[in-house]
Amino acid sequence: MKSTKNIDLFLFDLDGTVNMGDRPLDGAIDTLNRLTAGGKKVCFVTNNSSKSKYDYLEKIHRLGYNAKIEQIITSGMATAQYLSRYRPYKSAFVLGTDQLKREMGDYGIEIKDDGDIVILGFDTSLTYDKLFHACILLEQGREFIATHPDFVCPSEYGNMPDTGAIMALIEKTNGRTPSVIIGKPNAPMAEFVFDHCHVEPDKVAMVGDRLYTDILFGKNNKMTSILVLTGETTVEMLNASDIKPDIVLNSINDIEI
Repeated sequence: MKSTKNIDLFLFDLDGTVNMGDRPLDGAIDTLNRLTAGGKKVCFVTNNSSKSKYDYLEKIHRLGYNAKIEQIITSGMATAQYLSRYRPYKSAFVLGTDQLKREMGDYGIEIKDDGDIVILGFDTSLTYDKLFHACILLEQGREFIATHPDFVCPSEYGNMPDTGAIMALIEKTNGRTPSVIIGKPNAPMAEFVFDHCHVEPDKVAMVGDRLYTDILFGKNNKMTSILVLTGETTVEMLNASDIKPDIVLNSINDIEI
């Protein structure tokens, strides 16, 4: 089994790993403070592109950890960097929230109703008119990029249709699928992390509760993968899965440095 002794950067998923809703998991904040005091870098990595890095900074502060803005990484940020780096001078129609549009603006992406690229995010402000307009642009041949692949976003009321669910709807409508999907477990998200944090993959551990996003993200991108059993994945699910983490812990409180 791999060790965490030589890890410089710990990437944490949030819900199910550090917190459950607006409540930190028992001991989680003390663990984050212990890692920070021990000289380890801590960042929070989320696929949720409906909120901005500023929203997540406020949330983590409410949980009780004194994070800095540079410790927040979202799929919206990674998507904006991808466009800036690989699609320079291209405008975007954003099927997403105002917060996602703000992330795009921070990277100088021009937002237009007839943009060159359709960007699909987790749009909690979705209307039929916006969805129909995106489908029209895609039928006209615009490139299609999604911020992340998640089909559902868990909530206290039940599962919310996430970006992957809207991707499926669009595919059924006009046969289009994204040319690039940015977020965990995919390489563009890892590229953003390594650039943003100035670190090599072998010095990074991805800590999360989902096999098919968090753990696969670590394994696909040469990081140490740490599964915690405080969220979605049970021991039975782990035993039945082909995705095997490098390390399995009951909670983040068991991380050794």
